[in-house]
Amino acid sequence: GRAFYRWRHLRPGRLLVRHEVLCTPDLPASLQGFSILHLSDLHAGPFLGAGDLAHISKALQGRVPHILVVTGDFITDSYEDALPMIPDLGLIETKLGGWAVFGNHDYRHHKHGILREKLAEQGIRVLQDEGQRIADLPLWISGLNDLEETSNPDPREARAGMAAGDLEIMLCHNPLAAKTLARENCVAILAGHSHGGQIDLPGLRDLGPTHPGLSVPLGATTLIVSRGLGVVGVPLRVGAPAELVWIELRRGDALEGRKTCQASSLAS
Repeated sequence: GRAFYRWRHLRPGRLLVRHEVLCTPDLPASLQGFSILHLSDLHAGPFLGAGDLAHISKALQGRVPHILVVTGDFITDSYEDALPMIPDLGLIETKLGGWAVFGNHDYRHHKHGILREKLAEQGIRVLQDEGQRIADLPLWISGLNDLEETSNPDPREARAGMAAGDLEIMLCHNPLAAKTLARENCVAILAGHSHGGQIDLPGLRDLGPTHPGLSVPLGATTLIVSRGLGVVGVPLRVGAPAELVWIELRRGDALEGRKTCQASSLAS
């Protein structure tokens, strides 16, 4: 199953790089062209392990993102399955570092503390109702605990420390919280969880978590949902390719400019 999945969905030419451009009015010049590589739902286990992410750098064709973010579900069932894979994440080159949140699977057997330590060794900080300024930029990255596996995730704690002029990138594994998290200075909410349906066929697409869409406008905020890299149940995807999401910030009107920016992202 693992060999089939790697060949069918993760090899060069099959692994999708999806481009999203986020337009924000009055974007500071220091954030023009700021890039984010968004991964999600790796699900280390029977169908994904060490070395299976080797084609990420090739898929990026030499581009280096400013930051890497991973929106949860590093494992399928056991934290031990992720340990050989986490060093592969450390090989992804960035300009300013990596951040992550946990998904519902990551809390299994209460070993997520070990995952947090191992990710930190690779330069990836897990945010658990926490936030941090990115370098000295007017950009704040915040991350929430999982909605299903923890009680009362607290966005106020995650946003504590933001300055009045900061823009925000919010990481939240489950996209169903997005409507309550969207606000004026939050450029994007990045999520996963749904696998894009994984097997997107009538009668099957509704068996998994609700998929709200790939890019959902919520006023000034855009919800971006990754279809993820791994799978659960069967080593197969139909109509929902394994993907990397490359996100770029540009100055533009948040509503009218969105169509223009999205058209340019598709052209790229």
